[in-house]
Amino acid sequence: MSTKNLSGECQNCGGRFEFPAEVAGLTGECPHCGQPTECLLASPPEEISLVQTRAVIFTIVAVVILVGGLIGASVALNRAKQMVAEKQGARAQAQTQNPPTPANPYAQINFRTSAVTLETTPGTKLVHAQGSIVNTTNRQRFGVKVELALFDANGNWLANASDYQRVIEPNAEWKFNAPVVETRAVAARISAITEAK
Repeated sequence: MSTKNLSGECQNCGGRFEFPAEVAGLTGECPHCGQPTECLLASPPEEISLVQTRAVIFTIVAVVILVGGLIGASVALNRAKQMVAEKQGARAQAQTQNPPTPANPYAQINFRTSAVTLETTPGTKLVHAQGSIVNTTNRQRFGVKVELALFDANGNWLANASDYQRVIEPNAEWKFNAPVVETRAVAARISAITEAK
């Protein structure tokens, strides 16, 4: 009559060994380490259940989706910042190319003015501040005087110049031509417009 052999595991070294079924539960010597060990059935190898496998797979998929979403959000945020910077740059460039026209400070007294330039009379050293003033009303303007401030290359005020027009007709333009005696003047602007009452 054959004896059935069982498989056990040493409690000391963990080595597997076979023993007869009749000695199950008794102490014997481990054939691997020689230490006394109980002859007990070895526990079956752990099997990973289908539920555990699915849980691991779903966790990995969720992590991949989360990381992908974070990367996508980061790329979108950087792109949005880049677009905002490009728009601001384009707006700044447009403003540089087309500086806003300064408000006409003399509109409230019904005059429209131009920029003032300093022009040298050909063949002479005479310099005049030239520009124009438009009467924007439907009535004549009498005794109109323009006062000009003269500036040097550093923007410092040097002196004043002026010109006078006896009458400016309704909606007409007066091209003033004020003599500039200050030789260091490189720029001029209108500082006042008055008219006789």
